[in-house]
Parts: sequence; C-alpha cells; structure tokens
Amino acid sequence: MTPDELHAKDGFRFFRDASLSLPVALLILVGVFLTLLGVLLFPVNIGVIPFSPDGQLGLLLVIIAIQMMTLGETPIGQYNRSWFLIALGIVFAAMGIVSCIVPGILTGVIRVLIGLLNIIGGAVLLTKRVLPVLHTARDPGAEPVVFPPVIKHLLVTQTVLNIVAIAFGITMLIPGLVPGIVIAGILVINGLLLFALAYILQQVEATASWL
Repeated sequence: MTPDELHAKDGFRFFRDASLSLPVALLILVGVFLTLLGVLLFPVNIGVIPFSPDGQLGLLLVIIAIQMMTLGETPIGQYNRSWFLIALGIVFAAMGIVSCIVPGILTGVIRVLIGLLNIIGGAVLLTKRVLPVLHTARDPGAEPVVFPPVIKHLLVTQTVLNIVAIAFGITMLIPGLVPGIVIAGILVINGLLLFALAYILQQVEATASWL
C-alpha cells in the first residue's frame, strides 16, 4: 500500500466504527450534560443568562430513564432489564419530557425524586464498597487482596462519585442550603469524574479483551 493510500485511509478514520461500548458512551453523555450544566450555572448565578430548572430536572430524568431502559443501570445500582424496570424508565422519561415542555407542573416532584435517588443510590453503592474493606480489616487472618492499579483507580473514582452524588442529592432536597456557585462546582466535578470513569472503564475493557 502506497503512502498516499495510507493517508487516504487515515483521513476517514473519524468515520469508522467507534470502539466505545454502550455503557461508556452513556457515561460520556451524562458527563457532557453535567459539566456543561455546571459551567452554565456560573453565569446563571450572577444573572448574565436566564435559567430553566424544569428543563434541567426534566433532561436529567430523561437521561436516567435511558440508562435504565438500555442497560438496567439505576442510581441505586445495576439490575436486569426487567419489564418493571423498563416500565419505570418509561414513566421517568414521560415525567422528564413533560417537565421540559410544560414548566412548573412537576418541578417539586422531580426535584425530590432526583434528590432521593442520588442520596439513596450514593449511600447504597458506597456502603457496598466500604463494608467488604471493613470486614477485611477486622479479620487479621484474611489474605489481603491486591488490585491492579486500574482497578484501584476505578474504585477511588466510583467512591468519590458516590460522595458527590450524595452532596448533589442533599442540595436538591434542601434548596438554598448552599450557594448556587457551589452547586455549579459540584456539577462540574461530577461531570469530570464521569469522564475519568469512562476512560478507566475503557482501560478495564481493553485489559479484559487481552486476557
């Protein structure tokens, strides 16, 4: 193959099949949403641009519904894609769409729902991750488990995400508890952590494919 042919093939690399799995692609989608939302909330809080909380909450609920219906991924863990989970996803999506189109009708309900989902989900997932570590620490006879560096990074990132999710949920349930600038910062951190998680999952998937 000539250099010109190689260059031509490289020119179309952008249009080739992406190597992203569906879970990673959805993580990137949520990361883009949260990061952009957090960045936009900075000028919102100083009154430079208008803001629609109904659109924010509605879009967030629609994204949660997509994750539930496609992957069985919920804020409180991952489950089999049962008909119940799909039906629940449809209800969440419908509520989110109505919130985006007709402001003011479901704002309070969705705010409480998202707040509870983030707090309960973050606490449940954090507990599942911390309890085994505490059990191992209390059992001196147990052989310590050595994790590869990429798995350690994954666990640390997930733990921080759970803590940030709990903090975000509290701000949803108690509006005005913290300044809007702080909420914007929490959202940006959450979004950047999701990008980091997506990158780590890509590494884990690549490592597993070689085994």
